[in-house]
Order: sequence, then C-alpha cells, then structure tokens
Amino acid sequence: MNDSAPDTNGVTASDLAHADYATPIFRTVNTHKGRVALRLEAVFWDAIATMAHRASVKPPDMVRDLISRSSEEATNLSSALRSIVTRQLLVENDRLAPLASALSVVRLLQTVPTPSFALDKNKQLVRVNDEFVRYLRSVMAKAGAVERAQLRLERPADVLLTEIPAGSSIECGLSIHVDNHERRTQARIIIPPPAPANILVGFIIN
Repeated sequence: MNDSAPDTNGVTASDLAHADYATPIFRTVNTHKGRVALRLEAVFWDAIATMAHRASVKPPDMVRDLISRSSEEATNLSSALRSIVTRQLLVENDRLAPLASALSVVRLLQTVPTPSFALDKNKQLVRVNDEFVRYLRSVMAKAGAVERAQLRLERPADVLLTEIPAGSSIECGLSIHVDNHERRTQARIIIPPPAPANILVGFIIN
C-alpha cells in the first residue's frame, strides 16, 4: 500500500483543519480482501487518527484493524466503524477519567521527596505529603499541631489559578502559620491539569 497516495491515507491534520467535523470525507483503504471504500464524517477520521497516534501506527493501519474487528455480517461498514470508534473512545475515556481528576494529579505530583502542599482557590489546604509534615515539625518544633497550619501565598491562590496556565509553574513567597509561629519561605507553584484548574500544588524550595 502506498501511504503517500491521497486516496489511501487516513485524513491528515491539514485536512481536518479545513473541514467541518460533520463533513463526510471519502477514503479507500487496501485490505487483505481488496480495496474498501469508506465515507465517514471528518470527526471520525480525526478520532481514528488520534487512536492511531496512541497506538503508534499509521492511520491506514488503524483503519484496517478496525475493519478486521467489524462484524462479517455488517451490511454498512462505515456505520460499523462509527460504532467501534465511538465505543473504543468511550472505554478509553472511562479508563483515563480517574487518572485525569485533579486530586489524582495532585497525589502523583506529591510523590516526590520534597515538602509539598495543595491549596484550592479559597486558600483551603487540600492535601500535604509526608515530607511537608516532617518539614513543619523540624522548622516549627515548638508550634502546635501541624493540622492547624495555615498557608498564605504572596499572590492569592485564586489569582494564580486564573492567571497561570494549567501545566505551568512560578516561584512565589510563602508564609506558614501554626498558632503564633510563622515560617517564611519560597515555593514553586504548579498549576496541574485539567483546565480550568481549581487546585494548585506547591513545593517548598528553601
């Protein structure tokens, strides 16, 4: 199969950039049973291209795989492919959804061996890691219970969540208060995905 031939390739990113998602696009693909004609909306070709990228294969190879998984009795191959693609993406979404939640990302970030905390836009402490607890006990040994710690950033949390893109980071002054004791330090603030973010994660850097 000649992957450079325009009638055998999966739809390209360039094609989709200029095509309405519901616009039907015609393609032919070589299979072990011969050439197969397919007419799918642009959004389905886009989905197939995404699936191919995740599987590290070329879009035409992904199309052939999908065709091989369709029912032998399918009277409408294009309709069968739409169903398979939609089902696979739904299954993939269900698998990834828990991993993409804000708290899951926070937990993953806080596995590093660095004192870390997480604040929401209301400045409420959402989560700290064990290193953060040990850090407070070492630098504020005479203070009260760690659970009473209040964190104040140099810039308000809600402002950081609004102004800093998800996946970006900045350095910010931080003061930690436990009862009448205060510790001033610096933290690297990371805004974890997904956007719009509602939790920020800080790592104490000195």
